[in-house]
Amino acid sequence: MPHATRPGDVLGDRYRLVDLLTETAGGRFWRAYDHALERHVAIHVIRGDDDRAPALMDAARRSAALLDRRVLRVLDADRTDDVCYVVNEWGWGTSLDIVAANGTTLGPRRAAWLVAEVADSVACAHAAGIAHGRLNPENVLVDRVGNVRLIGFCVDAALHGVGGRDAEEARDVDDLAGLLYCALTARWAGSSGSIVEPAPRGHGDVLRPRQVRAGIPRALDVLCDEVLHPGARSRELGDVATTARGIADYLAEFVGEADGMPESLLESVPDVLPEEEQVVLPPVPEMRPYPPREPEPEPEPEPEPEPAPAVDGPVEQPTEAGVPIFGDDDDVSWLERRATPAPPPPPFEAPPERPLFAPDPADGRPVRRPRQLAASAAESSSDGFWPWDTASSSAGAGPADSSTLDPVEVTDERVPGRGFLRLATALALVLVLALGVVVAIQVRGGGTDDPAPSPSGLGGPARATIVAVVGERG
Repeated sequence: MPHATRPGDVLGDRYRLVDLLTETAGGRFWRAYDHALERHVAIHVIRGDDDRAPALMDAARRSAALLDRRVLRVLDADRTDDVCYVVNEWGWGTSLDIVAANGTTLGPRRAAWLVAEVADSVACAHAAGIAHGRLNPENVLVDRVGNVRLIGFCVDAALHGVGGRDAEEARDVDDLAGLLYCALTARWAGSSGSIVEPAPRGHGDVLRPRQVRAGIPRALDVLCDEVLHPGARSRELGDVATTARGIADYLAEFVGEADGMPESLLESVPDVLPEEEQVVLPPVPEMRPYPPREPEPEPEPEPEPEPAPAVDGPVEQPTEAGVPIFGDDDDVSWLERRATPAPPPPPFEAPPERPLFAPDPADGRPVRRPRQLAASAAESSSDGFWPWDTASSSAGAGPADSSTLDPVEVTDERVPGRGFLRLATALALVLVLALGVVVAIQVRGGGTDDPAPSPSGLGGPARATIVAVVGERG
């Protein structure tokens, strides 16, 4: 194999070998780089004259016919005189054998979900007449987002000389139970070979998972026991443990709602390649050929307009809207179109200029003239203040200013009731004064031996004074 012996060699002028992952029975498993698509790929390589070359090419064709999101697809295959190789999609993540090598277990629910995903893909492949053939922990991968991926579908079995469709399907069922056993106990109990430490045995049979590690649910322990020990299959599960579809449905029922399981599984798996960068290519848009565009024809030159023919008679005028005509004698000459356009309107006269401020007064005159008050206003000022300017109403006054107001007529009419109000006020003042005098006399004569005052409360002189005043007013 001169073209596939060391890193850096190129296969098919396209795939450059990078890392040798495994080497068994003359076959090598490489991580390579695809220069055409600029991404990493996985390549299984054997010699071109190897007896397994025809089976390997046939396995590549059968695997390429399987369409499943969990299967790493076959991208290319070729056989030359020197080498025979199959190119698979590369998966970034951690395989189950690395998890078991550290003694890590996934827990009952996570282990059941992982094997249920694998069993569902295997069941779809069995329905299409395709079997994996070597479903060991090395071929089960947990990628960087927690999804389960399958490696080497059909191809790995062809490299190890595993053949026969019925034998491969039965081997897949046993390996499914072995994967569940490995996820629960970190021991391998399947039919295919693996580098994981084998499960312990007692009296020649594999011990049940609950005998190896405590805390395993009975439902999962029974499934492993009935698949790995064919004589016990008729006891509880019956035909469930004989097919990949039965195992997938049984484990899916055990898991129940699977929301959040990829994230939970990812937390339980060690990241062995933290420095590696996951290459995610964008989806390729659908390419559809477009029909060739026909050249656009050049625009034809527009013909020159023909001159209008000369008309000797009257030219028919277009219809115009106007006032309806109700009689034959109505004059409609104004509706006729004018032969000559109407003259333009006369220009507008410019408005006279107005100064922004009032003009200055003539020389020797004050800036502001005092108001001329009328004589009537001077006469009325003796009775009270009258604010209105009545200069225009006086006979001897000069011309009224622009700021004067209309004259106000002044009358001498007395307000009715004002005399009575004055009389009542005077009487009230006299009564108050009289009462004050009487009180003063009473206070002054309070310490003498004068006889007691009369019941009316008023003495003789005071009473006579009040009677005299009242008589005078009346």
